[in-house]
Amino acid sequence: MDQEFVGEVIEWKTSLWPKDGGYLLPLKDAVRKPEGLDAGDAVDVRLTFDALPHKQKRPSAKRVPVRRPTGSREPVTADQLTIRPANQAAWEDLRAVFGTTGDTARCWCRRFRMLPKESWASEGPEELAARLRDQTACGNRTARATSGLVAYLDGEPVGWCAVAPRADHPRLLRDYRVPWLGRNEDKADTTVWALTCFVTRVGYRRRGVGRALARAAVGFARERGARAVEGYPDFVDGGSVGTLAMFADAGFAEVSRPGNRRAVMRIDF
Repeated sequence: MDQEFVGEVIEWKTSLWPKDGGYLLPLKDAVRKPEGLDAGDAVDVRLTFDALPHKQKRPSAKRVPVRRPTGSREPVTADQLTIRPANQAAWEDLRAVFGTTGDTARCWCRRFRMLPKESWASEGPEELAARLRDQTACGNRTARATSGLVAYLDGEPVGWCAVAPRADHPRLLRDYRVPWLGRNEDKADTTVWALTCFVTRVGYRRRGVGRALARAAVGFARERGARAVEGYPDFVDGGSVGTLAMFADAGFAEVSRPGNRRAVMRIDF
């Protein structure tokens, strides 16, 4: 904006500043002092407004779809997998299976293992991961016990399942009607094992990794003194607890159905 005095023309550029419903017109010292102007002096001002510069519209960036790897859809057979007790696997391998986002990275297979008043939020993922690491004894080949199996495909860790004595799961014993409803079971019986959790690594899902782990878990439990193994599939969302078909394929038989969405599947040796 240009301003000029009537008579002797003095031009300068400035801006108007809104204040109290009106505007202030700043007067630079370089203009005011040579003219001897001071507070209270009256002047005539003519305002000339410059046109706003034309704002060119930026061309929108062309969106190029990013191709995301979808992974192979080919089924995986048991012969293609190497399945090891978790204590014979590296902790980094188990972390790769659980990933860094989603429910698996928050839960760390603790659903049935937490104590009274504990939750995912109260304990946090780092604490839950540390507990899983302790229970699996990852990397300790001489450990006397571990709590699951890790599956490998071509050397890559691709899956995990939790299998341990049923009595080792505090929340399963205390808070859930599965597997107890309608059954006369000794909750303290350490010879009955439970297959409670499956995690398949992103990029390897729906290829049969969980089924292979379920079959391997049966032999794993039997070798360690179990007289029976149970699983508790969910009809609505098999997810981390497995599906009815997975257990049936591994040789489990349905022994009860506590509710509309859960079954108790079992193998007795």
